[in-house]
Amino acid sequence: MHSESPNLPETTMTPECVRLHPAALTGTIPAVDAKSYAHRLLMAAALADVPTRIRCRTRSADILATVRVMRALGAEIEDLGEAFLVRPIGLCLAEKGLRPEDLDEVTLDCGESGTTERFILPIVAALGRKAAVTGAGRLAERPLSPLSDVLRAAGVSLSEEGVFPLHVAGRIGVGDYAIAGNVSSQFVGGLLYALSLQSCELVEAGESVGCDAVSTLELTGTVESAPYIRMTEEVLRAFGAEVEVSRDERKYVVRGADASGLLVSPGRAAVEGDWSNAAFWLVAGAVGAVGAGREGLAGITVTGLRPDSAQGDRAVAEILARMGAEVAGDAVTVRPPKNGRLHGLTVDAAQIPDLVPVLSVAAACAEGVTTFVNAGRLRIKESDRLATTAAMLRSLGVEVTEGETTLTVAGRAGRPLTGGTVSGANDHRIVMAAAVAATVASGPVVIEGARAARKSYPDFFRDYAALGGRVEVF
Repeated sequence: MHSESPNLPETTMTPECVRLHPAALTGTIPAVDAKSYAHRLLMAAALADVPTRIRCRTRSADILATVRVMRALGAEIEDLGEAFLVRPIGLCLAEKGLRPEDLDEVTLDCGESGTTERFILPIVAALGRKAAVTGAGRLAERPLSPLSDVLRAAGVSLSEEGVFPLHVAGRIGVGDYAIAGNVSSQFVGGLLYALSLQSCELVEAGESVGCDAVSTLELTGTVESAPYIRMTEEVLRAFGAEVEVSRDERKYVVRGADASGLLVSPGRAAVEGDWSNAAFWLVAGAVGAVGAGREGLAGITVTGLRPDSAQGDRAVAEILARMGAEVAGDAVTVRPPKNGRLHGLTVDAAQIPDLVPVLSVAAACAEGVTTFVNAGRLRIKESDRLATTAAMLRSLGVEVTEGETTLTVAGRAGRPLTGGTVSGANDHRIVMAAAVAATVASGPVVIEGARAARKSYPDFFRDYAALGGRVEVF
């Protein structure tokens, strides 16, 4: 069965295979909710003292994985459509007369969500729970070291890595910890949660009263994806945690919760708009005129984005401006350059690796060469994202050079990309980047495995069509 936009099937599930016909995207669209914030808020709410209402409109596969895991640990989470109402684990277990350490091993299905898995391992250890962690896709292959090394050194038992289920038992306590900062910010975030959950007894020292559950966490080596660590700090502080950080953001002092070992709910919280997924529309706005005539100059506006967000991917607006695009407004509007083309540049991907696939499309439309450096961590994402980004561009006629930690794209200086067939590589960001590339192609682009977009943006192709994209589902 074939269906072409605007009459897409009434479903929030993305299709398995799409054929996209060249068409410039224009218009205004609200940002979807940021799954990075949703994960952290849902976990904090489940670990708090009283219920929390979290405004969240997006139901991506990754967000639902965190909901599923926190429910399995004992939280009661009601889906209200526009929000989640979270009754925390401690409250729900207390009502049943249960203690975490007395419970049998629980199965925690993380789906394909790396954030869920990497946060939940230290959280489970802080709760003293026994768990069998499972997942899907490439999740088992994604590295857990050095987080696993830190947990084992703290006395937590972990079964063999690289295969599911991963069995976890034991407890992480107050202490002085260190972990490499260049593998995953999620390792750091999970440990900050675990250390914030340590039970704190008040102790007198002269005339002052303090907490005896004080831990430190030191980051060694290069610190990458630092904005995501700041996001974790922001959420923990909103839930009453005391987290202090040194000026160079390498050492954290974490004071445990009160004697109950619970965070303190603010009552209500909201998930902000997602810069990572807005980037696809903003790049589409920047390249919209290529091969599309003057109608592409209208650009795209994304509403609901915080310009002062802790999300590192808000850098997309600044990078597109450096490439020559017009960028304006708090409701961010991006248009192609009025006079001339986008131009290539060097992009340091160390803090913004998730932007590389879609920015590579802007690079392909630019004049000159664009090089992404410090991008090695892309190899341990949902796919080997350096390899799959290169393959996606080559499928559409772009010259690309892939290095161990770099990607160099030769811009086509305003010439349209070719049509072709792209493998989605079971990676949501490759699928959506390919869809943006299709808007500036000379012929149709078929994306195989388009369903991967549901991981972070279930309604991506519906919104794509609403902005003028021509989507054929089959």
